[in-house]
Amino acid sequence: MNGQRPAAGPPSRSGVRRNGDRFQDLFVWGAAMRVIGPERRFSQVEVEINDAGNFDDVVLRSSTGEPDILAQVKWATNPADLVNEGYLTATSGKSKSLLQKMYDSYVKLSGSGATPVLRLITNRALDHADPLLGHVDGRTDLLMPYAGHTELTSAAGRAVDRWAGHVGASRLELLSMLEHLQFVTGRTVSAEEDHVRTLMVAAGLDGSASSLQHGLNTVASWVTGGKRIIPEEDIRSTVESLHPTPPSAILLVQAIDADPHAEDATIALNWVDLFDGDNAQVRVQPRCASDWARMEQEIMDAAAALERDGWRSTLIGGAMRQATFFRVGAALPRVRGHTLRYLQGGELWSTDALKAAIPAPQLRRQQLDFGNDLAVAIGVAVDPTSAVIAYLKDNSVRASRLLTIQPGGGSDDQSIAGAGQAVAYAEAIRNLVREELDELPGTERIHLFMAGPGGLALLLGHRWNRTRVTTVYEHLGGHRGYTTAFEVDS
Repeated sequence: MNGQRPAAGPPSRSGVRRNGDRFQDLFVWGAAMRVIGPERRFSQVEVEINDAGNFDDVVLRSSTGEPDILAQVKWATNPADLVNEGYLTATSGKSKSLLQKMYDSYVKLSGSGATPVLRLITNRALDHADPLLGHVDGRTDLLMPYAGHTELTSAAGRAVDRWAGHVGASRLELLSMLEHLQFVTGRTVSAEEDHVRTLMVAAGLDGSASSLQHGLNTVASWVTGGKRIIPEEDIRSTVESLHPTPPSAILLVQAIDADPHAEDATIALNWVDLFDGDNAQVRVQPRCASDWARMEQEIMDAAAALERDGWRSTLIGGAMRQATFFRVGAALPRVRGHTLRYLQGGELWSTDALKAAIPAPQLRRQQLDFGNDLAVAIGVAVDPTSAVIAYLKDNSVRASRLLTIQPGGGSDDQSIAGAGQAVAYAEAIRNLVREELDELPGTERIHLFMAGPGGLALLLGHRWNRTRVTTVYEHLGGHRGYTTAFEVDS
């Protein structure tokens, strides 16, 4: 009896080529969205253009006098292969190495005037054990200024000299190239798809998966049809079938992790340095409690700037936790005519989505009699009741009652099926809190605890009005309880 055949074998040459083409097409379509997006920084996108050297895969021409952006896109079938010195300097036969090609391109491009921004884009990750490439700045994707400050006798300093010798340049000439060369690494297809869909929404388009595929098919037709220069008017003509609407601003809140696409944002906030820890999972609260107030002020300043510039539709992005999502939503509320959008698990959740039917939420009340405040626990993904009660008691929070609200089917990480249900739950939760306040007219403050998807916290904050002054808490993870985060005057 024959055994089962494997579901998939190693990729064929054709498969590798197609995967690589799709990867490159994502960056081309993303560049096209930047041309028609709210930035208004670029006039056209170019694909595999002549006279761009090795950085000809994707070109963005500036319309503001800033440097153009030229990129080479490299796809690796096995992304476990890393970007290190060996990868950059490897040669095959008479072919030059990747580093040599990039340096030759830099010399050619810089000789014609202003040097553009050069990017090596790949799904390979950086080799953090490499003495030089292990020090690419995560904020700028550049090796400078680190490479320029290395001691000549250090491992990194010797690597700089090897690179210079390899390309036939002096140390200073090589460092000059590194001032312009960004190493954009570790880019996965799924993450880039989400990013490009975000750019589509910001440009006022339908950001669905089918619309993204339409865009990728368009790029493929440009390439196969020999269309190398695509100006803004051609891009706008292409997207007419994707339900164009007014564009959205992008508010990027980098609370617990830096975002590789911060340059795309209308406003970008970055608080990563306020937290301890080397990854987002362990960044829960800032080192200094006073930094919550700083973050709140920056959120309010960002909201004011968006309103001042006339934005009423805003796409929210960035890595943040429950309390921050809620605070952002409350800063751009529905009552002031704002519409917020957020990509939750690959699906676009919008505050103006049509409500979908939901089962009536479950309510539980725990009498506490610690004071005149109302504690509210939103248990969408998990039931936080016991942890919240323990925190309220241990910290002498002046709450008279704890109201726990859960989905009709109980707490579950899949209890909200889409944007329509999220809007319905956000409205239902707010209304239930209002009803509770009617029964407790002496309530002075709400203490809010949430356990659910970030998108729901955003939508809830967006609708949080006619309640009471609300203290929003952040869970510290594990069994460490909560900390006060923000205060919302509703």
